[in-house]
Amino acid sequence: MTSDLHRPGSGAAAWRRLQSSRLERVPRWITWFAACVAVGFLGWIIYLSTGMTSIVTTHHYDIAWLGFDVLEWSMVAVVAVAAWRHHWSTTIFTGICAVMFFVDGWFDVWTSPRGAVLGATLLAVCLEAPLVAIFTVATIQGERAKYVATVR
Repeated sequence: MTSDLHRPGSGAAAWRRLQSSRLERVPRWITWFAACVAVGFLGWIIYLSTGMTSIVTTHHYDIAWLGFDVLEWSMVAVVAVAAWRHHWSTTIFTGICAVMFFVDGWFDVWTSPRGAVLGATLLAVCLEAPLVAIFTVATIQGERAKYVATVR
């Protein structure tokens, strides 16, 4: 059985069908998960904006990390909205979230001062790594659902 995408001249029809499909196989839990992460993350951003100091060897370190966290929060909020609407682009944003949380964990660990490496590592392992895994799974499941929608 060949998908419409592999038949000559029928890619546009499959693309229209993909865009109009509700993608019921995109996991519904990602909507509520992303919404909860966005709400919790907003609290973290507020905490950082009031408690983070810029006493490091890099100028504007606090602004750089706060800005990155705001970008992460924005992407998680976009995932919640896209998943709520069953939009075909949800997996693009879940993939972006996975990468951003990986980068966040990586730089948290490798840019932390000597006395804070253990705490940064625990945060990366207990919070950011699970977020990377969850958003990666959601991306894979959603992409599989898109493929199934185009094969019909």
